[in-house]
Amino acid sequence: MMTRAMQILRGRSLARSTTLACVLILAGCQEDSRASKTSTDQAASIAGQRLDKAMGSFRTALGQDSSNKQQMRAPTLTWNAPLTREDGSSLHPGQISGYRIYYRLKHENTLKVIPVDSPQQHHFTLNAMPPGAYEFSITTVDDNGLESRRSTPVSINLTQAQQG
Repeated sequence: MMTRAMQILRGRSLARSTTLACVLILAGCQEDSRASKTSTDQAASIAGQRLDKAMGSFRTALGQDSSNKQQMRAPTLTWNAPLTREDGSSLHPGQISGYRIYYRLKHENTLKVIPVDSPQQHHFTLNAMPPGAYEFSITTVDDNGLESRRSTPVSINLTQAQQG
């Protein structure tokens, strides 16, 4: 009988200890509303500043940074000459006769072509293009007149500010 009474007391003591431990843990997890509000505000401010900086760098890289018009560059397509043909065989720079830039406004179906007859040219400035949302892709033309498949299209939104 004495053992049973001791087991009950131990059980109650264990239950009290467990309850007390849970209360202490939960009390430690309570937030100081003033401290967490300040740190949340600071985190949001820092995140906003980082996002603004990243977007500014991104716009500058695309020539779309409207915050400093004097440093604004015209949007330019750039590409690298391929080193291989579609069948995997080598394509030497001397075998390239030029490139063709295919483009269309996104709402149109018909592609237009801009021939680039210089194999050394690896960029094309878009400052003469009217404003709009465009898709561009490029092909390589070899010295036998064979044309590669078009590259994956690149979307660019040209605005009036970029034209000026």
